[in-house]
Amino acid sequence: MNAMLLSSGLFNNMWGEAVLFACNILNRVANKKLDQTLHELWKGYAPNLSFLKVWGCLAKLPLPNFKLENIGPKNFDSMLIG
Repeated sequence: MNAMLLSSGLFNNMWGEAVLFACNILNRVANKKLDQTLHELWKGYAPNLSFLKVWGCLAKLPLPNFKLENIGPKNFDSMLIG
């Protein structure tokens, strides 16, 4: 959690999101003692890891339709936290 917060540059009050994200990752990677991931043991199938991105990286989100104009930005910058 500390390494995630320090490397991303986010505020310290985001520690809860960092812990939840780390737990989610740990449930989806292989265990040392088992040949399967915890997700495979619980659900019965391998997890999809194609959606994973770096925690705290730049994310571009589209503006809601009611804020769109013909001229101007169509998205805004934010940080990925989970």
